[in-house]
Amino acid sequence: MTAAPVRRLAAILIADVAGYSRMMEGDEAGTHARLREARSEVTDPAIARHGGRIVRTAGDGMLVEFASAIEALSCAVEMQREMAERNRSLAPESRIDYRIGLNIGDILIDGSDVAGDGVNVAARLESLAAPGGIALSRAVREQVRQVVGVQLADAGHHRVKNISRLIRVYTVQLDGVARRRHALPMPSRRVRLAALALISVVAAAGAAWWAAHARAFDPPPQSLVLLPVANLSGAAAGDALASMLNAQLATALTQLSGATVITGANAPRNLAPATGPRAADAREVGRDLNVRYAVAVQLVAAGEMLRVAAQLIATDNGAQLWSDQLEATHHGAEIPLDLIGRLADALRLQVRRAAFAQPQRAGDPVTLTLRAMAELDAAETRAAYSGARATFERALQLQPDSPLAWSGLAQAAALEYDRSPSSGAAQRLLSGAEAASLRAINLAPDNAEVWETRALVLRYLGQNDAAAEAINRSLHLNPYSSDAEGQRGLILLATGRADDAVAAFDRALALNPSSTSVGAHLNHRCRAQLYLGRYRAAIESCQRGMAFVPEWPDYMLLAAAYAQAGDLAQARSAAAEMLKREPAFRIVWLTEDDAAAAPLVRAQRDKQLIGGLRKAGAPE
Repeated sequence: MTAAPVRRLAAILIADVAGYSRMMEGDEAGTHARLREARSEVTDPAIARHGGRIVRTAGDGMLVEFASAIEALSCAVEMQREMAERNRSLAPESRIDYRIGLNIGDILIDGSDVAGDGVNVAARLESLAAPGGIALSRAVREQVRQVVGVQLADAGHHRVKNISRLIRVYTVQLDGVARRRHALPMPSRRVRLAALALISVVAAAGAAWWAAHARAFDPPPQSLVLLPVANLSGAAAGDALASMLNAQLATALTQLSGATVITGANAPRNLAPATGPRAADAREVGRDLNVRYAVAVQLVAAGEMLRVAAQLIATDNGAQLWSDQLEATHHGAEIPLDLIGRLADALRLQVRRAAFAQPQRAGDPVTLTLRAMAELDAAETRAAYSGARATFERALQLQPDSPLAWSGLAQAAALEYDRSPSSGAAQRLLSGAEAASLRAINLAPDNAEVWETRALVLRYLGQNDAAAEAINRSLHLNPYSSDAEGQRGLILLATGRADDAVAAFDRALALNPSSTSVGAHLNHRCRAQLYLGRYRAAIESCQRGMAFVPEWPDYMLLAAAYAQAGDLAQARSAAAEMLKREPAFRIVWLTEDDAAAAPLVRAQRDKQLIGGLRKAGAPE
C-alpha cells in the first residue's frame, strides 16, 4: 500500500540554465559536457555543503529542498559566484548561466518527489531571475533578514502565470565580493583581495548656464560636504535623532584619509537639510564651498525603526553617483553603530571611486595615489601588490608628505611580503612597510586609517602588543570601522584569545553587514571557533563565508571542523576540494612559522586545525 503524501514547510531552490536550448542547438556535446562539469564541480558540492537534497533534475534544471532558508540562499550565492568565476575565461556563447528562484512554503511530499504551491512559486521566481541572478520571495526575505554580506533589492510585485495573487520579488545583489586583506600569516603567503564592484554613474543634464561655467570648477578630488540630516518623521524625537546621526556620521567621515570634509560645524555658511531633490542645491553648495561631492541624508523614525536614505551627489552637474536605503532598530535616543558603520564605509568607498573616475591629470600626485589604491584593492597576486607599491612610490616622489600614499605603500609592501616566500627580499619588504607606516603616523597622527595600517604591519612583525595598541587607537578615532574591528579580532586570535576574537568578528559583522570584508570576517570567525572546539559553529561560519569566492584555505578550515565534529565523509570531501585548488598543500606548511606564533596559538592550531586535517586525510 502506497503511503499517503505528507506536507511540511521547506525552502525550495529551483535552478535553470538560461538559453539552454540555443546552446544545445549550437554545440550539443560541448554544452552537455560543460553542464556536467558544472554539476560535479560547483552546484552539487555546494548543495551538499549546505545540507540540501536534490529532489529531481531535468537536463538543464534542478529542484533542491533545504530545511533552512538561510542555507538555501547561502548555497545559491555560492553557486552563482563560483559559476561567474568559471565563466570569466569563456566566450559568451559557451557560458553556463543559471537562473535561480528561492521560496519557502508548504510543500507536498510524495515519495521522493515534492509538489505544491511552495514549489510553483519558486519556479515562477526562477523565470523572473536574470541569467546569473537570484530571485526570492518575501517569505525568504523575512527569514534571511539577518544574513550578513547579502544585499537584497526590492523588485516590486509581479503577476505570474497560474498564480492568482501578486508575488513580492527580491533580487540578490552579487556585485560585492569579500576581501582577505587581513588573513593570519601563513607559510603559503595566501591572502586574498576580491575585486571591488564598479559604480554606474547616472548622468544628469545640467542647465546651459551651468555647463558654460563648469570648466572653472576644480575642487580637490576627495572633497565633500555633509548636508544636515533631514528629519522627515514630523516629530520632535526625530529632530534629536537626526541631529545625533548628523554628528556621528560627520565624525566618521572626517576619518576619510586624504579627503576634505565640510560639515555644519566647520562650514563657512549655514547649510540646509536635504528635504527634497538636491541636484540644484548641491551644485550651489559645491561651488560656494569648493567641494566636489555633497552627501544628502534623510531620516524617518517610526517607533523603534529607523529608515535612512542617503545620496552622494556630484556638485559639478548634480548627478546622483550613489544612493542607498538602510533600516535599523534603535533604543531611546541612540543611533545604532551598525547604521553609522554601513553609511561611513559605503561613502568612503564611493567617494574614492568617484574621485578616481574623474578626468586624470598627468603628473598629479593625488591621481597617482588614487590609482595606486585602486590597484591595491584589486590585487590578488604578489606581482599586483608590487605594481601598486610602485605606483605609490611614484606618487610620493611628487608629494612626499601624503599620509594616504605612505599608508598605502605600507599596506602594499606588507601584503606583498605576505604573498612572498620567506627570504631576505621578503624581510626587506616588511621593513619597508614598517618605515612607511611610521611615516604615515608622523604625518597624520589623528587619522584612524593610518593607525589601522600600522596595526596590520605590526601584526606581521609579530609585535602583537604594539599592534593591539595601534588598533585600539584606530578604533578610538573611528569606532564605526568594521575593518578595524576585524583587524582587532585577528590580533586577538594571534595572541590566543580566540573567544574575544569571535566577539570582535561579530562586532565587525554588525558594524557593516554589507561590507566587502564580510567573507574575510566569517573566515576568521570560523578559525576562532575551531580553535575553541566549537565545531558546529565553525562549520556554520565557514559555510557562510564560502559564499564569497571560496579558496583553498576555506576548505582547509572546513575539513578540520568537519573532522573534529565526527563527520569524516564531509571532512574528506572538503579536504579533496582543498587539494584540487592547492595540490601542493602539506600540513607542514602550517608549522613553518612557529617562531612567530604564541605558545597558546601553537597549541590551539596543533590540536584543532592540524589534528582535524590529519583525521580528514590531508597529506603531511
